[in-house]
Amino acid sequence: MEQLEQKKDNGVEVGIEIPKFLDLTLGEDSESELPGQIAQAENISYISKDVLESASFDSNFHWPAKLPEGFDPERLIEEDKNPGLGVRSLHTEGITGEGIVVAIIDQNIAATHVEFKDNLISNREYQKGKIGNINDSTSMHGPAVASLFVGKTCGVAPGAELYYVASDAMDEGYINYVKALEDIIEYNKTHEPKVRVVSISRGFKDKKWEQIKDKAEKLGITVIDSKYFIDNLITGGGSKDNKDQFDDYDFDLWREGKSDFSWKERFGKGRLIIVPSDYRTMASRQGDSEYRHDAGGGWSWAIPYLSGVFTLALQVKSDLSSSDFLKIMRNTAGQNKNGFKVINPRGIIEAVKKLK
Repeated sequence: MEQLEQKKDNGVEVGIEIPKFLDLTLGEDSESELPGQIAQAENISYISKDVLESASFDSNFHWPAKLPEGFDPERLIEEDKNPGLGVRSLHTEGITGEGIVVAIIDQNIAATHVEFKDNLISNREYQKGKIGNINDSTSMHGPAVASLFVGKTCGVAPGAELYYVASDAMDEGYINYVKALEDIIEYNKTHEPKVRVVSISRGFKDKKWEQIKDKAEKLGITVIDSKYFIDNLITGGGSKDNKDQFDDYDFDLWREGKSDFSWKERFGKGRLIIVPSDYRTMASRQGDSEYRHDAGGGWSWAIPYLSGVFTLALQVKSDLSSSDFLKIMRNTAGQNKNGFKVINPRGIIEAVKKLK
């Protein structure tokens, strides 16, 4: 494990262990002193470049003057805005999700971030069973998922309109999510175009939640959550060096060392489909034009990505069903050098065009 060398008051050097997937974005609500210690160091050039490239950090993080050779945090943030797998080439062809309304149910956002402020058509908060205005607090998670879905520079579907719902899910559990989805269904009764895709970076094992999702599906609203991933053998992953090549993708970093990582061995080749989640840049809560780099995102970041690809497909064929989308996704998937399947956005769009 890498160590941060630091001198005590008595001049004795000590080594402070640096964990894998170092998080430098925690700020004032973190009990860890390591981000501050790194920011105050004069020289961290001895730390491995790979360790720092696998860290999470905001664009306004204060880096020491002396960094490892080849480590450029500004370049990393800019390059990792790319959704990868040919998505940007689809954007240049006008396939951006334009004309499609989507929704996210997640934590609070600041409606003024440059990545998604122009996409927002609604921004509501559900708290303790009530509906009100968004308060001043901004989460880390909300801006991230919004920008990965519809963000101007890092989103998969930057042309889509966004109906956003903030919920204090940790306090109220699935109840507010049920209420939010019920209200989206009601919204569709009086608005055109209607909400077609709802991205939720979590899931609930509850009968009421499953019932409202089934109702939404019958009304043409596809809810993509963690259960959607489990049911359809989809997982996260990423490419550190070349986001537009299938070969460079591997399974999500956050699962390494976890007991359920056997999923990769049990279902990997030929069945699991990797959707980008790792080595990504997204909107940060630190400011309206600040960004966050996250090496190991997991399903939280993969779910809005997949939702974005479905949104692009809906622009091409507005009556495309979720089941048809899933079939096409599986039939067109690319393959990395280890034989694992990777989502192929361009292949999906080309196949959808043939259905018209």
